[in-house]
Amino acid sequence: MEKFFLIGCQVNEIELKELLLRKYGRYDFPDMSFGEFIDFVVLAINKENEDKIYGQYLAMLPFLMIRGKYIPFEQFYEKMTGADLDMRPAEDILKESEEIERRLSEIENNGS
Repeated sequence: MEKFFLIGCQVNEIELKELLLRKYGRYDFPDMSFGEFIDFVVLAINKENEDKIYGQYLAMLPFLMIRGKYIPFEQFYEKMTGADLDMRPAEDILKESEEIERRLSEIENNGS
């Protein structure tokens, strides 16, 4: 249900009806429960976003290949959607970075 509200902030009613009409030929689904309909709408919007990102990926692919910076679509999709972002609290990330710095300094001190 959280995904519905997050996506609902991005899509208005007319756009939603247009999307459902374009993808499925209708925008009312009386045989579905409300929860199923919400899941269906979220899926349709996610698929639409994925299609748009795939189009961007295909447009950029020749340039990525020429420059030797090819990445698979899944990795590109994660970057475009922010799915690859670390969502841990800042304190946890800072503790981890301090631990890494401590280990590196130990390695440098032992190696010298």
